[in-house]
Amino acid sequence: MGINVNRVRLVIVDLDNTLYDWLTYFGPAMRGLCTRLAELSGCPTEVLYQEFRDVFSRHGSVEYSFALQELPSLNKLHPNLSRSEIVNRYRGAIDIYQSRRRKYLQLYEGVAEGLQELRSLGITVFALSDAQRFHVVNRLKQLRIADLLDGICCVADHEHDPDEVKEIRRFAAERYEAKLERELILPEGLRKPDRRVLDWLLEQLDMNPTEALYVGDSLIKDIPMAKAAGVYDCWAIYGTHYSIVDMATLVRVTNWPPAAVAAAIDATPDGVGIRPSHIAYSFADVVNLVTTPEAEWAPRIGPPSMPRTQIPLFELAS
Repeated sequence: MGINVNRVRLVIVDLDNTLYDWLTYFGPAMRGLCTRLAELSGCPTEVLYQEFRDVFSRHGSVEYSFALQELPSLNKLHPNLSRSEIVNRYRGAIDIYQSRRRKYLQLYEGVAEGLQELRSLGITVFALSDAQRFHVVNRLKQLRIADLLDGICCVADHEHDPDEVKEIRRFAAERYEAKLERELILPEGLRKPDRRVLDWLLEQLDMNPTEALYVGDSLIKDIPMAKAAGVYDCWAIYGTHYSIVDMATLVRVTNWPPAAVAAAIDATPDGVGIRPSHIAYSFADVVNLVTTPEAEWAPRIGPPSMPRTQIPLFELAS
């Protein structure tokens, strides 16, 4: 069966836990960082986890790149060291984080092949993420899929001192970049699950909602957004499987209250009143959907009837 090009011209994919398993790398990397920091500094790991949580909360992301040099315990231990000197003193802990990221960050099965097939069919494939640009580019480069995407839409990097960055980096700036066909930075304050995120992206790409498919793992964030924007929604249920240990690590450093964490972890269509139009049990299911004639697609299910204010609108990973 051939693709109905009149239906699908654009596939928008979430990144974390949709193309690759974000939590499987973040959990071990964060544990390794805190354990080694405790060994090098003498600070209790419990204190370090809490301080990371406070810093991440202040900056609105568990991937804030300059968190280590803002930990109160380290600054109290080394009142005369600059931020970059603190980083260099604890480089061994950072190295563990980065080595575990390289080891455990992996694509889900069939993603690379699936992206190649979609591109070969002339379909535009764009990635959409609430993560900062540096982390998005870094992961795409490590996974070697930057050239399999037509572009990315993400969040601007945290503000930083260019001189500090130069002092703490061990390689030239080019080492941290990847070649991308197109980059779009979301306007300030515009974040998922606001439907205007997709409205804005579709406008930038000169596409109509009825020509697009959106794929994401978050039942309470990705799917309602796609429905509200009139885009056919596909729930990547394969991205909702996680290690209890890794989730516990994330919970230790995120600022979300326990009830909110439980709501996100245990989200089911019946529990949150959100019905995906299509469910993908692997990335191959996404490709199969796109390459199936429109007449055989399940009917699109509209936005939830419940008011948007009643839908949990948070994401643990960002």
